[in-house]
Amino acid sequence: MSPVNKREVNNKTVRSTKPGTSGRTDKPARNSAAPVKKSPDLIRKKGTSLSISKSQGTIIRLIGEVDRPFLVIVVALLCIGSVMIFSASYAFAENEFNDSYYFARKQLGWVVAGLAIMGFVAKFVDYRWIKKWAFVGYIFSLVLNFLVPVIGVEVKGAIRQVDLGFINFQPSELMKFFVILILAAYVSDNHAQIRTFRKGVMPFIIFGGMAAASIMVQRHLSATIIICLIVLVMMYLSGTKGIWVGGALGAGVAAVAFVLTGTGREVLGKLVPHAVKRLQVWEDPIAYMRDAETNWGGWQPSQSLFAISSGGFWGLGLGQSIEKYGYLPEPQNDYIFAILCEELGFFGATMVIGLFIAFAWRGFKIAKNAPNRFTSLLVMGITSQVVLQVILNIAVVTNTIPSTGIGLPFFSYGGTNLIILLAEMGIILSISRYSYLEKGQ
Repeated sequence: MSPVNKREVNNKTVRSTKPGTSGRTDKPARNSAAPVKKSPDLIRKKGTSLSISKSQGTIIRLIGEVDRPFLVIVVALLCIGSVMIFSASYAFAENEFNDSYYFARKQLGWVVAGLAIMGFVAKFVDYRWIKKWAFVGYIFSLVLNFLVPVIGVEVKGAIRQVDLGFINFQPSELMKFFVILILAAYVSDNHAQIRTFRKGVMPFIIFGGMAAASIMVQRHLSATIIICLIVLVMMYLSGTKGIWVGGALGAGVAAVAFVLTGTGREVLGKLVPHAVKRLQVWEDPIAYMRDAETNWGGWQPSQSLFAISSGGFWGLGLGQSIEKYGYLPEPQNDYIFAILCEELGFFGATMVIGLFIAFAWRGFKIAKNAPNRFTSLLVMGITSQVVLQVILNIAVVTNTIPSTGIGLPFFSYGGTNLIILLAEMGIILSISRYSYLEKGQ
């Protein structure tokens, strides 16, 4: 029997004959468009992807392979990140646990689990099924995050994680995804009215505000900032009027400026007490390196700057970092990029940043070719989330902004964020299977 491929005609799934034949359908879907005639605009690629120019009013999509360039970029980032986890952590692990492979071994287990989830999602999870569960998932994540102060466990003085036995789960990571998902689903169903205040602004305030509130009860400032930035980006991508997007951005800038004033710091101190100390440390980290009041708050950012500056252009060599030997605290976490700069230098750091730029380019390329508005917004939202976290992490490591506790995607040690991140990558790869090709692209 000849192999067959599924495809969509005007968003209805039909079956096509073996690649290389006439491309006629064996049996057209009920109420589908009339059979498509041959045309010079018909494009074949390796017998898996077919499309007709959008000018003809019909798009044929075959469910083909995942986007290989995107997959290669993700795997490359994951491999480099795993190597850096071991390189950055073995001295600290040996000192704390008498096992230099402690963090590397656990991270490798999460990598394997994450890759399995990514592969499953990319192969078997349909984007239409994901959309159906958007609201339920958002409500579940919202309730879970509000319950964290009650059911969570204290780690390093903060209650932001739930102990599942085999892993400490961080619900705020789940909230980031479901904010993107619920907004993408909402906009796809209400796009005709998205430029009005009632439909184009209020839902973003409601969904984003509730999500931010659920994170704020955990006093998790960095995750709250990311949620707010995600909502702002989704507003812009959704086509909300520029005046509303600009107003929201202006309000954010004004809030930051207010926090930097004396009165603003008093208000911030009542809401998030530790944030004021971080602002003081940020202004002059070296002055607070051994300050007891801030618990040596300037030590970590200062050592991060020392690590970056000592790397030079080519770096000291992989595994040759000096800062990881008790100088830079927990180098496998938020400040792993500093160790990367020290060992691989400016050249290595630029290559990694280049990979993230390629990741963003390919992600938006997949979004551009996505089958509908929902999938396009979902891919752009996930891609933007990763890019935002990369920018903020590097800004923290270089002391451009105050320390916020934001990890570097694919690099920083942790199970929850890595597994959820790779599941999101699986969603993007799944959607890429439905992408179409146009002439000249």
